[in-house]
Amino acid sequence: MNIAIVDDNAQDRNDVLTYCQKYIQTNFTLEKNSVHITTFDSGEALLEQYDAGAFDLVILDIYMSGITGLETARKIRNSDTEVSIIFLTSSEEHILEGYRVFAVGYFIKPLAEHQEEFAETFDYIFPKLLKKRGGITLKVNGAPIDISYSEIIYVDVFDSHNINFHLDNKVLVSTMSYGEISDILLKDERFLECHHRIILNMDYVEAMEAESFRMMDGAQLPISRRKRQDVKVAYMNHIINK
Repeated sequence: MNIAIVDDNAQDRNDVLTYCQKYIQTNFTLEKNSVHITTFDSGEALLEQYDAGAFDLVILDIYMSGITGLETARKIRNSDTEVSIIFLTSSEEHILEGYRVFAVGYFIKPLAEHQEEFAETFDYIFPKLLKKRGGITLKVNGAPIDISYSEIIYVDVFDSHNINFHLDNKVLVSTMSYGEISDILLKDERFLECHHRIILNMDYVEAMEAESFRMMDGAQLPISRRKRQDVKVAYMNHIINK
C-alpha cells in the first residue's frame, strides 16, 4: 500500500507521518512492511510524480502556498477516480467543498489535540484500503517481496518451516509461519482454508468436486472431511456474491 502525505509545513507533515506510522505499527503489525509512506512539501511536488494508481491514499493539507489542497485534489481526480483522499485542515470552512472531490474524511490540526478522531478515521479507511489493494509482503531468502492477492492461487506447507505460495507462473517459498500467513490471507473474502494448512484463492477454483477443489493451474486440493460442509457453503456463497 502506498500513502502520500502533502503539507507545506514541515512540522505538520512530520506529525502526520508519525501518527500514521504509530497507528499502523499498533493496529496492523503484520501488514506494516507492505505500507510505504512518501511525503511531499507541496501539491506541485506531488502532481509532478503522480500517476493514476500510484497511491492508495493521499492525505492533503487544504491550506498550502502555491496550489491548494483542494486544487490538487481536483487535478488528481481528473486522472484517478479510485484513490482515497483525506484532507488536513485547521478550519472546517472548506470541508463541504472537500467532499465534492469525494474525500473520505478529514483531520483537524493540530493532530495532538484530535488523536481520537484520527484513529476513528483510520479505523474506517485502513481496512478498506488493505482489502482493495490486497497484497502481502513475503520474506523470501531473507528479502521482502511484494505480491498481490490476485496472484496467489493457493498456499500450502512445504515442510514444517516453509510455506509454498503457488502463483500464476511460479512458486515462492517463504519462511513466514503458517499462522502469520493465515492471519493475513483469511481476512480477505477470496481465501478459504479448505484443508489443514492449505489455503486457496476461490477465484482460481475451476470446479468443486465431492472431496476436492480442482484449481485452474491443474492442482487438486483436498477438502477437509471434518469441515466439508462449511467449506462448500463458503465457496457457494463466494460464487453467489461474486
